[in-house]
Amino acid sequence: MTAARIAAHFGRAAADYDHHAQVQLAAARTLLSLLPEQAAGIGVDLGAATGPVAERLQRQCPRLRWLALDLSLPMLEEGRQRGRFDAAFTPLCADARALPLAAGSVQLLYSSFALQWCPQLPALLAELRRVLAPDGLLALCVPVAGSLAELQQAWAAVDDDVHVNPLPSRDDWAAAAAAGGWAPEHWHQAQVREFYPSVAAVGQRQRATGAHYVPGRARAGLLPPSRYRAMVAAYEQQRQPQGLPLTWELLYTVLTPC
Repeated sequence: MTAARIAAHFGRAAADYDHHAQVQLAAARTLLSLLPEQAAGIGVDLGAATGPVAERLQRQCPRLRWLALDLSLPMLEEGRQRGRFDAAFTPLCADARALPLAAGSVQLLYSSFALQWCPQLPALLAELRRVLAPDGLLALCVPVAGSLAELQQAWAAVDDDVHVNPLPSRDDWAAAAAAGGWAPEHWHQAQVREFYPSVAAVGQRQRATGAHYVPGRARAGLLPPSRYRAMVAAYEQQRQPQGLPLTWELLYTVLTPC
C-alpha cells in the first residue's frame, strides 16, 4: 500500500472521523493511561489524525513539546480548524516510515490505531528507534490479527478475495521488537466488541474511519448485488441480541530501546 493511497483514503474520512472513531478514541485514551512521567523534550503523536487527544497528551506530558504527525493533510487541517493545534502542538504531514526528524531527537513516540498500516515491522521499528532518544520510549496501540473476524467470516462464505486488511499478529510485533532491540515495559492484548444494527451500519463505520481500504484486492470495482446479498446473509447468521458483532483485538505496549 503506497503512502499516497493511504493518505488519500484517510483524507476523505477527515470531516466525519471524530464522530465515528469510537473504538479508536477509546484505545487512545487507554494508551494514555499507560504513559509514565516524561522528561522535557519532544513528543510525537504518530498518526495523530485530527488530534482528538492532543489536549490530553499536553495535560499528561506538559514538559514535552508536541508534533502531531500524520500522513493525511486533510486530517491535520481538520484538527487545525477544530483548534487542536498551536505552537505547543504543531502539525506535521509526514510518513512514519521515513520521519523528517534527527536521530535521537524524540523523548516520546505515542501512536494509537495508526501503525497497523505499516506492514514491514522491522523497517518501521528501526526508523522509530532511530529518532528516539536513548532514554525515550514508544507507546503503541495497534489492532492485530483476529480483528474484524466476523466480517472476514461473512466474506469467506462468498469468495476467496481479500476484503479485510490483513494485520500482523501479537507474535509478529513481539518478534520484530525483540529483533530490533526493544525492551517491553508493558505488553497486553485486549478485545473490544461492538454491535451494529445492520451490515450497512458496519460498512458506514468502516468508511467513516478510513478502515475499509484493503490493498491487493483481486477484484476491483463495485460488487455484484448477488455477492453482497450473500455476504449480508452470512453475516446475519452471527447476529446476537445486541446486534451484529464486530470484534477488535488490540495490542497495547510500551517499549524502550535497549
